[in-house]
Amino acid sequence: MSLFNTVKKVTASDTKTIADIPVVFISFDEPNADAHWELLKAVVPHKKVSRVHGVKGFDACHKEAARQFPMSSYVITVDADNQVNPKFFKQRLPANMDGRVSFTWGGRQVTNGLMYGNGGLKMWSTEHLANMKSHELADEERDAVDFCWDFQRYKELPGCWSNVHTNGSPYQAFRVGFREGVKLSMEQGRLLSFDEWPTTMHAANYQRLLTWMTVGRDIDNGAWSVYGARLAVKMLQYDNFDFVNIRDYEWFKEFFAEHEKVNPAIASKTLGKRLSDGLGWVLPDLDAEQSAFVKQIQLHPDKPLTYEDVEWRTNLSLYGWFRG
Repeated sequence: MSLFNTVKKVTASDTKTIADIPVVFISFDEPNADAHWELLKAVVPHKKVSRVHGVKGFDACHKEAARQFPMSSYVITVDADNQVNPKFFKQRLPANMDGRVSFTWGGRQVTNGLMYGNGGLKMWSTEHLANMKSHELADEERDAVDFCWDFQRYKELPGCWSNVHTNGSPYQAFRVGFREGVKLSMEQGRLLSFDEWPTTMHAANYQRLLTWMTVGRDIDNGAWSVYGARLAVKMLQYDNFDFVNIRDYEWFKEFFAEHEKVNPAIASKTLGKRLSDGLGWVLPDLDAEQSAFVKQIQLHPDKPLTYEDVEWRTNLSLYGWFRG
């Protein structure tokens, strides 16, 4: 039996706030990692904080995070591109902590203003974290590039307690845009064709994908994220791209080397014409002022969206959605 299965379970009655849970900072090659590590140590209200750095593989680095505090039934992970709001540590613990379920909060993407699970703070059941098989160790295709498809053990909570800065370099910005372009193009780990987007894709993911492909030129390197997202969709839809490559950062380095000399704004415009053909409508090219404007009118819901929520909270029914 695993050590992680014998630890006393933490419940909301055992501890009152998030401040009682150990914290692990996970970094690899992010240009802003060291600065964010110092900021995190300054706001964590206890000494139970550790850093996992340079471990190759998404599954491997998260298992190493579980090893940092093996006697705790829960651990919080902070991705290196995050700046954490100190108010996070004053939040009450979820009522349904049973030692098995893990939790995630939305992270605010500085590049495009989106607020959802990507890059957000996570509080893992240590047993779950230590024994899951994801990314490079995935048994199922749905788990090959993301954690979020096990809905029984991975729960989204309301609130946003960190800002996600993925624009520290052209490479970092390109990589996150490309990765999100892939992940948001899928449902339960299956690639969706353009024709399936209005019938099968979750409408919230559709809006997020469109945002990654259009918004961001108002910040440093934001154009690289737009270019990365558009390139990912183009390669998925037209080039039979093997999406599992996105979990391999060595592959990403070589891939970016093939693109680092391009002008991302010009290249995005060219890609936009091809994508517009597949979408059946013109994908706009937003400049800096337009990107900043979009961010100012975004409004994020106060709880995770169901399909029914999205249907009445959006105007997508005017564009061919929800007719099934």
